[in-house]
This record gives sequence, C-alpha cells and structure tokens, in this order.
Amino acid sequence: FAGLFGIGGGMVTVPLLLAMGVHPAVTTATSSCMTFFTSASAVTAYVIYGLVMYDYAAACLVIGFGAALFGQMLMARARTAPGGNFERNSLIAFSIGGVILLSAFLMTILYVLMIVTFDDDGDNGGICEGYARVSS
Repeated sequence: FAGLFGIGGGMVTVPLLLAMGVHPAVTTATSSCMTFFTSASAVTAYVIYGLVMYDYAAACLVIGFGAALFGQMLMARARTAPGGNFERNSLIAFSIGGVILLSAFLMTILYVLMIVTFDDDGDNGGICEGYARVSS
C-alpha cells in the first residue's frame, strides 16, 4: 500500500539521489524498482495471511494499468507537440516533488480524520478491517 503512493522509501531515496546529481530519469527508475519489490513483498504477505480481496485487487489492477497506459500515451503526444519542450529534466524532478507533497498532504488529512473520529471499540482498523468482519 505504501508503494502505491511513493512512500516506500522514495521520500528519502529520490531527494538524496537528485542531490547527488543523479539524472532524474535514472532516479525515477531506481525508485520505481525499489517500490516494485516493496509492493511485491507486501502482496505476498497479504496472500499468505488470506487478506486479499480479489475483486478489489482486480479493480485496482485494471484502473492502475489503464491510468499508466493513458499517461504514457499523453506524454508521447506531448513530446511531439509543436513548440513543447517536454524533454526537460526539471519536469521529472518537479513531478516527483509534487507526488511526494501530495502524498504527505493526504496522509496528514487521513490521520487527522482518524484522530477526530476515533472510537475505542478495540479494533485496530486498517484497510482489511471490513473484509475481516465479512469473512468471519
């Protein structure tokens, strides 16, 4: 789940690599590779413990694949647009920074809402809370 939002180490690794002078495209690829292994290990743990909601997982897979395909097509078209300079490295660095900023902002909102709506019923919460109640 953390890898989905780029917080699986990318908040530390990406700025560090950029500060060391690594090319932004290489930095993005390195972070994506790290996120892949983080996500793969998390998925393996969820499957082993039987906590995967397969219908939800299939929906996320289709939406994620479609969004990635749309983004690739959009950027391919933007690169060939007349007068557009979309090959600049600063765009990659700014988009990474924007995703990290958005992620931090949304996590802050999520935890503030969790604190405000906290009820002490003994549940730990989490993404699989509703699934655990249905399956038991």
